[in-house]
Amino acid sequence: MKTRPVRTAIGFILALAMLPAVGCAAEPAPPGAPAPAPAPETAPTTARILFLHHSTGECVWNGGVADWFTAYNAAHKTHYTITEQAFPKDSPYGWENYPYDYWNIWVRHAGPKPYREEPTLEILAPKYDVIVLKHCFPVSSIEPDSGQPDVASSDKRVENYKLQYAALKAKMREFPKVRFLVWTGAALLKGETDEDAARRAKAFFDWVRNEWDSQGDNIFVWDFRGLETEGGLYLKAAYAAGDSHPNETFSRKVAPLFCRRIVDVVQGRGDTANITGEGGAEAPASAVSPPGEADGPPAPPAAPPPPREPPPEPPAEPAPPPEPAPEPEAGAAGPSASPAAEAGAWIFDDAENPARRASLWGDAASYVQDTGASVIRIHFAAAPEEDWGDYGKQRVVFTRPPQKNYDLRPYRYLAMHMKADREMEVVLTLVTLPDPAGPRDQPHFSFTAYLRPTAGEWKTVTLDLGKLELAVAGEGAYEKAGSPPRPNDLTMLRFVTNSRNAGAVFLVEDVTFYRDLPDSLRGTVPEP
Repeated sequence: MKTRPVRTAIGFILALAMLPAVGCAAEPAPPGAPAPAPAPETAPTTARILFLHHSTGECVWNGGVADWFTAYNAAHKTHYTITEQAFPKDSPYGWENYPYDYWNIWVRHAGPKPYREEPTLEILAPKYDVIVLKHCFPVSSIEPDSGQPDVASSDKRVENYKLQYAALKAKMREFPKVRFLVWTGAALLKGETDEDAARRAKAFFDWVRNEWDSQGDNIFVWDFRGLETEGGLYLKAAYAAGDSHPNETFSRKVAPLFCRRIVDVVQGRGDTANITGEGGAEAPASAVSPPGEADGPPAPPAAPPPPREPPPEPPAEPAPPPEPAPEPEAGAAGPSASPAAEAGAWIFDDAENPARRASLWGDAASYVQDTGASVIRIHFAAAPEEDWGDYGKQRVVFTRPPQKNYDLRPYRYLAMHMKADREMEVVLTLVTLPDPAGPRDQPHFSFTAYLRPTAGEWKTVTLDLGKLELAVAGEGAYEKAGSPPRPNDLTMLRFVTNSRNAGAVFLVEDVTFYRDLPDSLRGTVPEP
């Protein structure tokens, strides 16, 4: 388990939209002075856009933002380029992107040098024409005011937020050629907050829309919260991915609205267009559009983000068993067709790469915070239910298959940390499909272990890949693979629990394959 300051992902996004000509640095205005946004007679054909985000922003990005701009540029002969990155990064600053953190980096530590490796506005302004930034949904976990507001306090209180926003507004106005687009903060599900905190969050972001945002300057708002809540206090359950992250359907629906809002700001309509992006810049027919909208077809599935870069090649000598099956061809999706072994280990997932989650899990899991670390929450409640006869009804979660199977031959063990909110059994299966792009019900085989997490406590389990339970479905696949006594070619992991545990909070972390058992894991290998 990694230890670091507790942090949660929330969805607050600012969009800095700097509209000088390419290569022209933005000049600071006098501190606090209103910064009139440039309104050229002809809409600019070039804009450089930077989207700073954490996990909620990643969900919307994966809803088709890049594809929308590609189609828009082709249809309108523009060159609006958009780039995304995590801000602030996990290390060394920490996974915190609340009002305090933007104030801390951009106001308190303003200047030409990065603060804890994070760029200040003095660094960003010359490089981009549009910069989008966000808070994640814990920004809505607002405590009551103390009566002693403090701009330098990281406490989540309306009194502190307002001081931090006022200071950020003055700072952003120092860059009159830059346009800033601020997302209203992402909301929480009803079950993940209380009514008083939800009302405080709504009141603050109503204040952002109606009072803090001024006409005629270079700062604008996109009302993401309004789209999530439809005017209510909470993220609507139909839009959630099991926790307070937006699900894929909702993300695909609002991604074009986000893009339109950016274009409206770029083209000088930031103060007059709808702050949700609805009815904004016309989307080309080939761009991603919300399902059911009159001006465009339903959004195609968003392309998965690129996989984690593979580490160095594994040692030449493979782990057991002897006489392994031939390695799959090069070019498989995921870390590598033959997962590499740095120090004899390959991290399948450690919840540290948000882009990895979408390509590996889809909506089956999310990255959440627990005991100061980013961990994987598996959503059995959102998983399909299967009738297993005498064993009863089960909830089944799969990881997504790669283009070609991962090669596990260099590895002997699979280790992970796990935790649940109750005593329960989870069946973990390593599945091999001969054709990973084919249907799941094709003839295949798998190897299974039984996990029993401890209620309320983290527990480490290590599995010997040579001592798992074999199951064969259909004819021919197992024999054609050479009847291996252990998993050699991995298509997906499958997690199963009885439907009575559908509402369980089941967390895993550091899912890692090892060639040799590290000393720290000795004693964690259960008997078969």
